[in-house]
Amino acid sequence: MIIKVSSPKAALLVALACAVAIPATAGDEFGAKEEKVLNALSRKLFGFGAPVRQSADTPSSAAPGPQAVDVAGRLKVTLVSDKVGRNADMIALWPSNDNPTHAIICNEINGTATGAAASVQLVDLFSGQVSDILFGLVSCDPAHLTPWGTVIVGEEAGTEGRVYEILDPLKVNGAHVTDRSTGTTDSPNVIARTALGQLSYEGIVLLPNGTLYYGDELRPSKGKPGGGIYKFVPSVPYDSSKGAITDLSQSPLAAGAVYALRLGLRSGGTDYGQGANTGAGKWIGPLSTATDLATSALEQGGYTGYYRPEDMDLDPIAWAEGRVRACWANTGNDSAQQWGEVLCFTDEATSEPDFNTGTMPVVTPFVIGNPSLRMPDNVAFQPRSGILYVLMDATTSAEDPGFTNDDVWACLPDSDDTDTLSDGCARVMTLKDGEAEFTGIEFLGDGESFLIHLQHRTQEGRTIPNTTDELRVFGLKIDH
Repeated sequence: MIIKVSSPKAALLVALACAVAIPATAGDEFGAKEEKVLNALSRKLFGFGAPVRQSADTPSSAAPGPQAVDVAGRLKVTLVSDKVGRNADMIALWPSNDNPTHAIICNEINGTATGAAASVQLVDLFSGQVSDILFGLVSCDPAHLTPWGTVIVGEEAGTEGRVYEILDPLKVNGAHVTDRSTGTTDSPNVIARTALGQLSYEGIVLLPNGTLYYGDELRPSKGKPGGGIYKFVPSVPYDSSKGAITDLSQSPLAAGAVYALRLGLRSGGTDYGQGANTGAGKWIGPLSTATDLATSALEQGGYTGYYRPEDMDLDPIAWAEGRVRACWANTGNDSAQQWGEVLCFTDEATSEPDFNTGTMPVVTPFVIGNPSLRMPDNVAFQPRSGILYVLMDATTSAEDPGFTNDDVWACLPDSDDTDTLSDGCARVMTLKDGEAEFTGIEFLGDGESFLIHLQHRTQEGRTIPNTTDELRVFGLKIDH
């Protein structure tokens, strides 16, 4: 028998499958054997040794960060800092992903309370020392380095959430948001980007010209759509040949138009709504930013809603080929056996009339959640390989003894097969502390290591109470 394969990855799977002589009968649990094949080839496919065999189920652990996780074979873990804010979430590397000296992090707390901890902090990657940049945000979640040399942070704060842009973050020390209703701050280096609108910010993707894609971390309610996906088109696109900006007025985020994703093109585009959460669609708008974006989109007829859209990342392989493709996580609710999912969209140019922004978005499934890989939250593409790392924000053993703790998964790109799904996922890490959560994964530029947070650790017995562990995981191999 000759089996035609379309990629080296598929060839390896077929070769090993033949070597272990997998029968083709239904009763032989082919799927389980296929997973064994994937795990046996983890070094070649994923760049690490044997995957973690099973999730931890220990309700708590006060062990130091590197000892509070199990990792796949050949990977190593070091502690960057155990002094980061207690709800540290996403990470922006400064001044670049290739040669970072600092991590700028969002602290997901209520920063408006008297005496509250800082919303945005600076972590020295060499000393582990932490300093406070900005106070006064509510539930600071996303943090991203922009192509024009600033950092943006966002609030996961419902209809009041905003994005703030920070110029020269190492020169900002203890600034405050003085009025969240207007986005006013007391620092000339920090400004609210009101042109982006208000919602629960989490997933954000930035293109080099200043175009943004982002999600609203909102769940559906009584038939009302959940969180939408939005696109910001700058009035003045950024020109990368001009280098980093020197004044916040030069940012492409200063002005522009916002559009909402609405899938469903049949019958003149009237078949949108419940059930139409994949396929082709349009960007609807421009929306008014005088109110929250979901309300504005509903006033224009409706948008496509998802169950709590979380983190989002740009596919580096597609981008290198000149295509826009991004993937994001819809968390779901595992206590209701709604395991969540990872979806991806492309946004390609079209000459067809009546398509705002001159592009047509198409959404496809990539990872279907299951009882093991459930409630996906943060996602990050590994540079150079295109492997997507997925962090769980699931019910843990500390909350319900029937569940295991959170894991980190690595999911292969989709090769030249007949579906759009990842070719398989393997468990990279598991968390021994059921009180904690993985957040904020960010790869260094070479793709061989990443930073990650252990958020809201078990505090009893810790040297510094109410803090997060920031870890560096390294030892990944890329030979793609």
